[in-house]
Amino acid sequence: MTPVIEIEHISKRYGKTEALHDVSFTVQRGELFGLIGPDGAGKSTLFRILTTLLNADSGKASVLNHDVRHDYRTIRQTIGYMPGRFSLYQDLTVEENLNFFATIFHTTVAEHYHQIKDIYEQIAPFRNRRAGALSGGMKQKLALCCALIHSPEVLFLDEPTTGVDPVSRKEFWQMLGRLRDQGITIMVSTPFMDEARKCERIAFLYEGKIQGIDTPDIILEKFKDILCPPRLKRNNTGNDYTPVIRVHELVKQFGTFTAVDHISFEVKRGEIFGFLGANGAGKTTAMRILCGLSLPSSGHAEVMGYDVSTQSEDIKRNIGYMSQKFSLYEDLTVWENLRLFGGIYGIREKEIPVRAEEMLNRIGLYNERNTLVRELPLGWKQRLAFSAAIFHRPQVVFLDEPTGGVDPATRRQFWQLIYQAADQGITVFVTTHYMDEAEYCDRISMMVDGRIRALDTPEALKSHFHAKDMDEVFQMLAREAKRSSD
Repeated sequence: MTPVIEIEHISKRYGKTEALHDVSFTVQRGELFGLIGPDGAGKSTLFRILTTLLNADSGKASVLNHDVRHDYRTIRQTIGYMPGRFSLYQDLTVEENLNFFATIFHTTVAEHYHQIKDIYEQIAPFRNRRAGALSGGMKQKLALCCALIHSPEVLFLDEPTTGVDPVSRKEFWQMLGRLRDQGITIMVSTPFMDEARKCERIAFLYEGKIQGIDTPDIILEKFKDILCPPRLKRNNTGNDYTPVIRVHELVKQFGTFTAVDHISFEVKRGEIFGFLGANGAGKTTAMRILCGLSLPSSGHAEVMGYDVSTQSEDIKRNIGYMSQKFSLYEDLTVWENLRLFGGIYGIREKEIPVRAEEMLNRIGLYNERNTLVRELPLGWKQRLAFSAAIFHRPQVVFLDEPTGGVDPATRRQFWQLIYQAADQGITVFVTTHYMDEAEYCDRISMMVDGRIRALDTPEALKSHFHAKDMDEVFQMLAREAKRSSD
C-alpha cells in the first residue's frame, strides 16, 4: 500500500515541555488510523504539524508526498481538518457556514454536494439556523460537511465526538466508515476506546512518544492499565434517605417548544445521581433551572429546601457547580483560584489556607500550588475545577459533563474524587455521555424528548431493558425520540 502520511523523527518543544519526541510512523492510503493517548500526550500538536498550522523543531513529515513545511499551500487544498473544538462560525447559519467554507476552497456547494449529501440531508431542515443554536451532534455533522466540501483526499479529525451523546457518536462513526469506503484516508484521535476499536490500526502516544502501533486489540491489551483501567468499586453504606432535591411536574418552554415536559423526581442526600439523555433531550435546561440559572415555566422544584422560582440566589450561594467548560481563571495560580473561590463563597479568611492545603494534598496538586492554571494538563485542571466547586463544602454539587475529552485513566481518577465527596455526604448530580461512568451512579434518570423515560439503579435498568450495559440501554431509549436531537 502507498503511504499517504509519513512522519519521520518529529520533535516539538514548548519552552521546557517536550510535547513530541522522535515520533515516526506512516498511514496508508484509504486507512482509518487512530491516535490515542492521555491528555497532554501530544496528539493535538501532531495534528497541527500535519495540517501545516505549526512547524516541528526537528524531523520531517509529508502528506500526499508534499512536505508540511514547504508545500503547505498545496496540502491545505487537499486535506480536511476538524480541530478539537468545533471550527464553525457560531453566528452564521448552517447554510452560510457551508457556503463560506466552499468559498475558502474556491469551489461551490453544488460542485461537491455528492460528497456531503448523506450527511447534509440530516441537518438540512435547520439550514437557516445559526450554528451556535445547534446541538452538539448537529454541530459535529455540520463541521464534517465543512471539512468535506472540497472533496479532500485526507481527513484529520482531532477528538471530533467529544461532548456528543452515544447515539450521535455511533452515527458519526458510521459516516467515517462510508468515507473510508470511498477511498478517503482518515486520521482520528479519540478518548473513547470503543471508537478506537473501529480503526484499522492505532498509535498510542504517551508523554510525547509513540509507545506502540498495531491493531486496536493488541494496543488496548498491551497498555490496558492506562487505556482500559479496571472499574471502580464503591461500598455505599450511606442510609440517609433525606431528599435534598425535589422536582414535581417541572416544565420549561421556549415559545412553542417544550424543552422540559412535566418531569418529577427526588435526589437523596449523599447520592450520586446520573442525569442522562441524548443531545437536545432537555437535561441541560433542567439542570440550569435546578442551579438557579433559569426559571421554570410551571411546576415546582426545591434544592436544599430553596424554591427555584423564588430563591434562586440562595441556591447559587449554597451549591457547587462545574460546567462543561471549566470555570477556572487561567491567569491565576492553583492556590489563587482556590483563594478566590473561597472568598466568593464567604469562607472566613483565616480558614481558606487551611482548607486549600488539605484540598491540594488530597487531589495531588500541592506541589503545583504556585503554577498558573493555563500551564496545567487538562486532567489536572479538571481535578482543580471540581475541588473549587466543593471548596465551600456544599450539600449538593452539579457536574455538567465534567470529563468530556478526558482519557480513561484520568476519568477514573476523577470519579474517585466524586466517590470521596459522596462519602462525605455531598449529593452529586452529574450528566455524562460516557456510559461506563453511568455505571458508577447510584441511580440514573434517562430523558427522552423532555420527559423522564426511565429512572432506577444501573443494574435495575439493565435488567428491565434486557441490556448487557448502560450503553445498550441508552441506545434503546434514544431511538424512541420523536423530536430532533436539535
